[in-house]
Amino acid sequence: MHISPRLHVDKETPSTLSLSVVSHVFQMNKKRDLFEDIELYDEVTEIIPFSMGAPGPVALSECNAIMMEATAKALEDRSEDRYIFQYGPRQGDPKFRENLANFLCKEYEDSKISSDDLFVTAGATQGLHLVTTVMFDKDIPIFVEDPSYFIAIKILTKDLGMKVIPVSTDGGGIITEEFERLLLKERQENGVAENKKSPFTAMLYTMPTIHNPLGCSLSPERCKHLIRLARTYDILLFTEDVYNILYYHGKPPKRLLSYDERDDPQYKGNVLSNCTFSKILAPGMRLGWIEAGERIIKIVTESNVTWSGGCFNHYTSRLVSTALQMGLLSQHLKTLRKLYGDKMKFACDSLKKNLPETVKINPPDGGFFIWITFPETFDCAALAKLCASKYGLNFILGTSSSPTGSFKNCIRLSISYCEMNELKVGLDKLHAAINEQMKSTSAS
Repeated sequence: MHISPRLHVDKETPSTLSLSVVSHVFQMNKKRDLFEDIELYDEVTEIIPFSMGAPGPVALSECNAIMMEATAKALEDRSEDRYIFQYGPRQGDPKFRENLANFLCKEYEDSKISSDDLFVTAGATQGLHLVTTVMFDKDIPIFVEDPSYFIAIKILTKDLGMKVIPVSTDGGGIITEEFERLLLKERQENGVAENKKSPFTAMLYTMPTIHNPLGCSLSPERCKHLIRLARTYDILLFTEDVYNILYYHGKPPKRLLSYDERDDPQYKGNVLSNCTFSKILAPGMRLGWIEAGERIIKIVTESNVTWSGGCFNHYTSRLVSTALQMGLLSQHLKTLRKLYGDKMKFACDSLKKNLPETVKINPPDGGFFIWITFPETFDCAALAKLCASKYGLNFILGTSSSPTGSFKNCIRLSISYCEMNELKVGLDKLHAAINEQMKSTSAS
């Protein structure tokens, strides 16, 4: 059994050691959310969690009222009991998909979204797992941006054992010319692997809209280039679109899916949009959706894992369907945009004001994260240790977001969990820690 370093066992007898281990395991089992479970924070240790890409207490405070009202409405017709508590239809409840399509048409400002193109998932993580396991053999190459969402990299490599090929990015996202070069290189060296599960010969895991961690959105030119490559070489463009409607100024950024237009003679349906309610409602709901063309929706709907359980989160989708129909989520989204937008502006302004010009800040288009780039010689790992031990805060290292272990001089900050007062305190501490680390670096 692994014993946490927090467990003190010095000079204990075997019997008291056993009691200590039992007590420790009991304490572990009392963890009440994911972040306590992985020890990013607890009720005793005051850590400012700049690492957490999750809504904070204020963002979640409206969820109780939303779900109480939606649940009461959804359950008032007792004739629906036989459907709401039964295994759900494989693609998802038709009324939920209709209400979701209407919601997305409004929020994306795109009238072409159809309920037929929506498939219900248990969140974006489950959507990624479902697609990669149901649609791809393990020897099919999966291209991943460098940097990318750090846990997705671990899922693809460690959990699923997929063949992952990193693709370079710049300040505007994935470098599509580099993707094309690597794609052709892979084909020249290893040929085109036969995929028995779907018509796709490769997959690109990408975040073209409000990238995690870079915060940028892909230009129209690069989007069009990706579509041409996908159609030419039968590639699935798996877009992680979890922050699309958490934009803080102007109009919603155009999605990559919108560039794969159905009236094009070359249209096949090569883009899949993977989305979640975790960022716009509550992660505990474990509810999300896939949006894609007919041939992709058909494969995931007719998979055996979908057949076994039906809709992946049917009951919750029925409740959220009612919330969507009542307009509760649209109003909540306005609150979140204001809440996160204010925090993002404050954080970016503070960082720009207090950090030297050699430190580069990428103001994001939306979402939760700020990507900070230090000079090449700056030791971000040492900064992380200093912040944890002396200043009581944490963040994600750039190396964690890189499938190649690159970006040693970069960090990712999240503004989502901390409330404004805590954010201000945390940024002051971060500025002090960076200045201390820079002085230490220059002295050595």
